[in-house]
Amino acid sequence: MSLPSPGPTRPKTTAAVITAAVLAPLGGLVCGVISQLMALASVDALLLRVLFNTPISSPLRPRPLALVAMLVGFVVLAVIVVLVVWLVARAASPRYGFAALLFGGWIAAVLGGWLTALATSPLVALDLGFRPEMVEQLVLQRISAGGGWGLYWGWLTGLAAAVVFLITNRSRRGGPVPARPTL
Repeated sequence: MSLPSPGPTRPKTTAAVITAAVLAPLGGLVCGVISQLMALASVDALLLRVLFNTPISSPLRPRPLALVAMLVGFVVLAVIVVLVVWLVARAASPRYGFAALLFGGWIAAVLGGWLTALATSPLVALDLGFRPEMVEQLVLQRISAGGGWGLYWGWLTGLAAAVVFLITNRSRRGGPVPARPTL
């Protein structure tokens, strides 16, 4: 009589999810600060403006609605990234999960950028005093910027989550675990 074989073991996902949840909003904040500093310094290079455009408002504008938009952006981006990275990490095998987490984290940043921009656009429109007929254009521009930010910088979130996933699951990569030598 043989014992039933245990089912596949689930990979450890908590550390990778936390890494992605912290890194994506932090990256958005850093890009927002760089973008605001470039605007204050009158740097008008299109490539730099596109590269550092972010869905999260800069904290350098201490107006109440701008700060609320920044906090809403943090929360929305973190929730989307956590959800997508957690789903990808749960489905990934410990052996081949690196690529899954790399691209899953990257896609999470793109989706998070889009949804963050969509969620914060009404607050930004109120803060900047946009006329009602111009709000649609602002929303489309911010959604484009949020997706672009995720596309340009989201690979860093995916890479960090993948490396952490690989490190935390290295003993589960398949095959026997080598015995420790005894003295």
